[in-house]
Amino acid sequence: MKKIGFTYIIYLICIWNYFLFFYPLETFSNSNYAALAHAVFFSKLPLEWILLYGLIKSNWASKWVSFIETITRFEWLKTMLFSLLLVLGYGIIRLPFNLVWFWISHREGTSLQPLGDWFYEMGLDLFFYWIMLTLGLIVVRLVIDRFKRTWWLILWSLTLPIVVFVVYVQPVWIDPLYEDFTTMEQGPLRTAIEDFTNEVGMENTTLLQVNMSEKVTTFNAYVTGIMSNARIVLWDTTLQGMEQDEILFILAHEIGHYVMHHVYIGVAGYLILSFVLFFLAAFIYDRVWLNVRRQNNYKTKNELKALPLLLLILSMLLTVSQPISNYVSRQIEVSADEYAIEHTENLAPAVEGYYRMATQSRSDINPVFWVKWMRSSHPSIKERIMRVEREMEERETN
Repeated sequence: MKKIGFTYIIYLICIWNYFLFFYPLETFSNSNYAALAHAVFFSKLPLEWILLYGLIKSNWASKWVSFIETITRFEWLKTMLFSLLLVLGYGIIRLPFNLVWFWISHREGTSLQPLGDWFYEMGLDLFFYWIMLTLGLIVVRLVIDRFKRTWWLILWSLTLPIVVFVVYVQPVWIDPLYEDFTTMEQGPLRTAIEDFTNEVGMENTTLLQVNMSEKVTTFNAYVTGIMSNARIVLWDTTLQGMEQDEILFILAHEIGHYVMHHVYIGVAGYLILSFVLFFLAAFIYDRVWLNVRRQNNYKTKNELKALPLLLLILSMLLTVSQPISNYVSRQIEVSADEYAIEHTENLAPAVEGYYRMATQSRSDINPVFWVKWMRSSHPSIKERIMRVEREMEERETN
């Protein structure tokens, strides 16, 4: 573990020196905020691997299990306690970087969130992570025990109802735990939005605004939920800081997601990718487990102390697949941009809106390719502005 720790320190030195002094940052603001955001992201990236590898290599996973077995004999409770220790460890090792980012975002003025509220939300995140991890590990242990060869396929088949449940329930039950949502006030903007939504077949869509001005100074709007839970949400910072035509272009983009059924496409893509990942995880886990079972005293593939090995494999596969997920997401966002462009007569406010959002959020408007692969689920602001400007030029020539 000393070698791992030393290697990670060298990695941090390289990452921070690169983003502070050598990264070719393009931004509309006089700040290196976006470069620091990249540095924090890549600093935290290997922490989960280090934690899980450390539990395996140092035999701490076995010690945790031995301790837990002195407390209870119920397997579900053992799994819950083991998951709790994992989540606490994960939260602790990420805390220094989260605090650094809290300080940076307040120094740069993009965040106004009080420290107590920040800790509350972080605790809420960890609580939900603990619940999901506990349920996931309980199911994994049961399925591996019963289906020796096809356990990965059974686990994959359970992802569809889980994803649909989360997508349907999150806007109603989870999001309000973090933010205060209210119905959008009557006025010219709401009337314009309702005219647009009625035109594209989104009659009686729920229009909400969320109080974000107490936390951030940046702008956002989104469409969330499916079926009867679909809703359009605008941050109050967007309503206060952007012009009506700029907001309508952003909403045209978000409505494009809804009209082109991108939520369902995303779910389908998730199922395809998760099928591949579960298959690869099972293939790798079965072989690695055979090689290390004696030295780690593993008896079965579903015992608690062996699960960090499976989680480590899954975590690394998810990271490797991130560029694929981001690429698909960027293509979806491009199609939503094209929908917004097609349904907007005056595109000048669109360009102004992109400039305003990028300036306010201090964005990296043109990330280098490998940062884009790992971090960008949307096209760069530079690409989006250029796309709108090309359309404006074509309209003028025609």
